Amino acid sequence: MPTPNPVLGDFPQIFRKDVVRLVEWSNIHKHSATCYKYSKVKSDASTNCRLRMPRVLVKNSNIDASTGQITMRRSHPWINNFNEWVITACRSNMDIKFIWSGNDAKALVYYITDYETKSTLAFYDMCALAQQGMKSIEQQQVTNGIDNAVEKSRKLVLRCYNMIASQQEVSGVQVASYIMNYGDHYTTHAFRNLFLIAIETYLQSELAKVRLSGKNIEEVELDGEEF
Repeated sequence: MPTPNPVLGDFPQIFRKDVVRLVEWSNIHKHSATCYKYSKVKSDASTNCRLRMPRVLVKNSNIDASTGQITMRRSHPWINNFNEWVITACRSNMDIKFIWSGNDAKALVYYITDYETKSTLAFYDMCALAQQGMKSIEQQQVTNGIDNAVEKSRKLVLRCYNMIASQQEVSGVQVASYIMNYGDHYTTHAFRNLFLIAIETYLQSELAKVRLSGKNIEEVELDGEEF
């Protein structure tokens, strides 16, 4: 469906019809396995949808004076919350919620942080993949025992990494970003590389020189006292 052109004289009517079509096409909830993925029983009429569908109808928006809870009007039990301008611009399904209270804001921050930092692979899956990599390296060592310990270690680490990386889930946005060379992060400042290992090596060598020179000075002083 094409996006309505705001320049048209009858844009309000076209816009309204477009919103209705988008909602009917993509924003009416239909139960799927996702609704019950954390449920221990099979999906049936007795199992609650984790997305809380269908939702209770509310004739008029109201505020509970005793608790301060705000309840928005709802005229359809299966339609997800949406903003007409956002759904028209994105032209896809959405479920929007206004953050009314501080508790909701805290829950939102926790959800976003937890979602963004979670690992795409469980720890036990990583261990299983690493074990497969080790077995593969061991089989190669049986046929080719020429490599030294350093080379064996390098191959082991590389094989384990490849096994784990091959199972990582990558989104379409990430793929497009890498293909178009957009980078994987954004920063507000320019940073310079700090080579800590090289700095540590330099400091250790200089410290050794100072200690050696100090030892030589002490030896010279002792030799002078003997004379």
